[in-house]
Amino acid sequence: MTLRRRLFSLFAPLLLLTLLLVQLLSNQLLLSRFDQQDKQRLQETAHRAHLILLGHIERTTGLLHSYAWWDPSYELAQGRGNASLYLRQNLDSLQLANYDFDFMALFDDAGKLVLEQWAPPDLADLLPVGHDRPRSIASLRSDIYSRSQRLNLLRHQSDAQFRTGQVLLIQGVPVLLVSSAVSNSQGTASAVGTLLAGRFLDGQRLHALDRQLPGSSLRLLPAGVDPKGWQLLPERQTFTAELGPRRLLDEQQQQIELLLNNSDDEPELRLQLTSQRINYHKGKEAIEFFLSVSFLIALAAAGLVYLGLEYWVLHRLERLNREIAGIGQQARLPRVSSLGNDELGELAAALNQMLERLDQSEERDRAILESIQDGYFEVDAEGRFTRVNRGMELSLGYRSEELLNMPFTQLLLTEKVEQAETTFQQAQQDSSLSGFNLQLRRADGSLGDFEGRLSQIHTQDGTFVGYRGILRDISERAAHQRHLHDLAYRDPLTSLGNRKAFHEQLQGDLQQALNEGSVLALFFIDLDHFKQVNDQYGHDAGDTLLCAIAARLQHGLRQPGKLYRLGGDEFTLLMPQATAEAARALGERLLGSLGAPFEIAGHSIDFVTPSVGIALCPQHATDSEALIKAADSAMYQAKRKRNQVVMFEPSAAAETH
Repeated sequence: MTLRRRLFSLFAPLLLLTLLLVQLLSNQLLLSRFDQQDKQRLQETAHRAHLILLGHIERTTGLLHSYAWWDPSYELAQGRGNASLYLRQNLDSLQLANYDFDFMALFDDAGKLVLEQWAPPDLADLLPVGHDRPRSIASLRSDIYSRSQRLNLLRHQSDAQFRTGQVLLIQGVPVLLVSSAVSNSQGTASAVGTLLAGRFLDGQRLHALDRQLPGSSLRLLPAGVDPKGWQLLPERQTFTAELGPRRLLDEQQQQIELLLNNSDDEPELRLQLTSQRINYHKGKEAIEFFLSVSFLIALAAAGLVYLGLEYWVLHRLERLNREIAGIGQQARLPRVSSLGNDELGELAAALNQMLERLDQSEERDRAILESIQDGYFEVDAEGRFTRVNRGMELSLGYRSEELLNMPFTQLLLTEKVEQAETTFQQAQQDSSLSGFNLQLRRADGSLGDFEGRLSQIHTQDGTFVGYRGILRDISERAAHQRHLHDLAYRDPLTSLGNRKAFHEQLQGDLQQALNEGSVLALFFIDLDHFKQVNDQYGHDAGDTLLCAIAARLQHGLRQPGKLYRLGGDEFTLLMPQATAEAARALGERLLGSLGAPFEIAGHSIDFVTPSVGIALCPQHATDSEALIKAADSAMYQAKRKRNQVVMFEPSAAAETH
């Protein structure tokens, strides 16, 4: 069979097969991907609805908390104070509406109702779900109180920090209920009662929630569904939420449901979300148009390719074939005739050079590359390996067959791919940028540190075609350098930053705060009675206690706070982007974190307390030395009071000195 017939017999089936595969893959992969995008978008909308409800509960609980931690509320819960005056001055219907509450009630420790304020919508304005309907506001009120008792919304257990919230379905009406323990204005007293408040999810509020979920329609349903196999959402407060499987209504619409449970994990309410399958519908139209156009283009291209192969390739290949077939066992191999200036002409020239230099060139190159211990590689302009030596195989643990045609980016960490591609592009434009250091993933999955040098590969006419380079494994040296750096900047006992790391970080954060016009808070933390631990239990117990204290401090922090140990029982903390209120609140939180006893070597240590001094830049100082002195001065003022947080005050510092 001639080459012409072979090409046709291969090309025609391949063309048809390609078109069929494109059609099949388009329907199976692309439409599936478009459908997955629609599914993901619907699931994200359901997650957003869940987060919006959690946000409502959190904000509503915060509003209620301002009433619960208030001396007048505290006195009423204890049986003191005038309930009528309290309602008239602090909780009339207008104030209740301003807080977007429909009712609020105060209960004492025995669960007895002390006072209440109700301003609910009319029964006709409520939004009943399912077949159940509220009989009256009075019966709805009674059921709300009884459900609150059953679900422990009024059981604070003397914890002033108690507050909770959830969504319930009562007499077919969705209700957002929140409660908070009643304490004094400082929150230091034990809880003496519970403040309960709520709002009904009427049509107006449902419409407001629906507006926050663009591209979908929201509907409320009773919880009469078996949630088996549903996905439990991770954002848990005092109740759980489960996401059901997506349902396809037709080719245009899809639907998903979010099931809300109460604090006893009993189903309460379903949120049904329906949206259009926009990506799937548009993708299907685009694929059908693409396949039609592709078929016409493929037919036209097939005709042009055939003509081109016939007149510009096959005829000249027949001539080249005749000349190569005539080469015998001559002492000097003859040259083939020139075939022009295109690729076939270059092929003829390359054949002539190959016949003259092939034996000596190949043998010499192979011997050189295999003798060096460093890795040698060549990559094309797209970054794929085209040649490697034995040293490259040993360095990376791959066989040469595995490396050839592999993109170099496959050896990189995902987050380093873009940086490496940029480096290669810069090296292409500037030949002086030939050195590089990077981490590569070996065949066994381990990471190695490597350094190397690149040089560009060009054709005879100067066209860039890739790189050649040398790669050297420097993993041991890099690990040693990292170890030395870690020793220089890390406290060996607690693994926190040491004094050197603190001073360098302080200088950088302080300069950033001055440049940005933000506030930097510096905390000095000293432990009271720590020496008693070493004297009474030994230095090993003291070291263990320091590590436990460091762990609690770190647990109580949120980024971008940075914690350091200067030595002994002295710790420092840097808090960028701070405010005086946030810094004081963090200090109080750290006091609370360290207030609980420590169990060390079988002993309960509860007498070690922190003293925290705080100084702010630029309010108290604008250079590191002055800021350190201010924080240190505030810390000594705190030590005089014991277990206190003190913000630096120049007048108090002057009195101390």
